[in-house]
Amino acid sequence: MKKLTGQGALAAVIAHRGASGDAPENTVAALSLAADHGASCVEIDVSISSDHIPFVHHDDSLERCTNGTGLLNEHTAEALDALDASKGIEAYAGEPLPRLSKVIDLLSSRSVGLNLEIKPFEGLEAETVEAICSMIESQWPSHLPLVFSSFSRLSLELAHKRLPSVARGLLVEELPDDWADLVERYDCCNVHCDGAKLNKEQTQSLVKHDLGVYCYTVNDIEKAQKLLSFGVHGIFTDYPQLMLASLPA
Repeated sequence: MKKLTGQGALAAVIAHRGASGDAPENTVAALSLAADHGASCVEIDVSISSDHIPFVHHDDSLERCTNGTGLLNEHTAEALDALDASKGIEAYAGEPLPRLSKVIDLLSSRSVGLNLEIKPFEGLEAETVEAICSMIESQWPSHLPLVFSSFSRLSLELAHKRLPSVARGLLVEELPDDWADLVERYDCCNVHCDGAKLNKEQTQSLVKHDLGVYCYTVNDIEKAQKLLSFGVHGIFTDYPQLMLASLPA
């Protein structure tokens, strides 16, 4: 494993939606637990409310992760603040759906870096990117690692124009044949892909192009070790404590 340095650098172990194997995903509780377990970087997903406030939440709809119903972007920030995001886990009852501002405060206080996945609703790419970038611009501590990633190509393009100084990761499932063109088009430092769909040859090609290579979502120790042996710079995992204890520093 070769540690990545410079723009785009995250960590060998990145807590996927926080310590989401042990706490409700994308909550302050899960992110705090990840920091408690020693994670130096986390990954979160961000969308916006109907009044354009960024919230940390993965799905378009609220049902899977909260006691709410309907689409997140149909609700005001005030209504979203009232939701329970504990996913029925008794120990976390009452855990709120967090605003991005709250998460930034937490990560700043714990000195934890961030991979922020931009998760726009279709047609709201510009509004989502603007809301996120404005908050990052005013709140994010410049000394901590920060990477934007997104499956939305338009969001990557808009983020590049709005905050070009923030590193970008091309987010894909399987590595496309035209990955080099896409990396150049969106001026990406990293490629983030499904760890189950990346081989050694592809990894070596990416590394030769001076790209950071990060794989999701890897919860098996042997799989993580294999990917790191390929030259992958880091893995996203739901179990950061397990991975940090099992992988080389």
